[in-house]
Amino acid sequence: MEIRRVFVDKLKIKNGMVLLAGPAYKYIVGVLRKGPGDRVDIIDGKGYLYRSTIQNIKGKELFLQVLDVVHKPQEKRPRVILCVSPIKGPRMDWLIEKATELGTEKIVPTIFRRTLIRFNAEGSEKVERWRRITVEASRQSGRFTIPEVTEPTPLRGIASLIEEDVGKRIVLYEKERHTTLKDVFGTNTGDAICIVIGPEGGIEEPEVTWLKENGFTACTLGENIFRAETTPLVVLSVVLYESART
Repeated sequence: MEIRRVFVDKLKIKNGMVLLAGPAYKYIVGVLRKGPGDRVDIIDGKGYLYRSTIQNIKGKELFLQVLDVVHKPQEKRPRVILCVSPIKGPRMDWLIEKATELGTEKIVPTIFRRTLIRFNAEGSEKVERWRRITVEASRQSGRFTIPEVTEPTPLRGIASLIEEDVGKRIVLYEKERHTTLKDVFGTNTGDAICIVIGPEGGIEEPEVTWLKENGFTACTLGENIFRAETTPLVVLSVVLYESART
């Protein structure tokens, strides 16, 4: 029988038992059709997996016995912060899903001058949907952690979201002709990377100037023209490859 992983935020364990209610209960009992004796693995999004067995179901509460706890060793690949201009329609959902599968730690929907999407009262609903997508994509890809999806942030606001230890800072710029990702990475991707990718209409020069003043290097992906949702995945794949080589 397939053992499913379920993300539970703010997991509470007492005497080796986990009590679940609300959405987690509905998902395990109603969607997965699990019952007493079935195995369910719980991930807390912080790097821990709890191998558990359903002991009992009472009303709308689910009781699980924790069999053991697994802490995923720290990965060799660098931490990646992806600052990307939101894209219209389901393409952004797809981007979020694939960026999660490729190991991104933090996703920052970044607002540039040419960003087409404008966030209003419904903006929080979009962000919540993207967060749900990261949970499912993390479960599907076997991740122990869930990437953070921040609120939509103006370009100049990303400075406060980037930790000081982020040594490599990259902005993909269509007017850059010489510097490539290979030039930036060399033989070492480092411990943390921030990648900035602008809107479909491109990044304006003053925005690139500001990024360079804040330690970013403008890079090119060559002559190929990629769709807005493809570019992040190309860069993340390169990061994954480079980190696997070192």
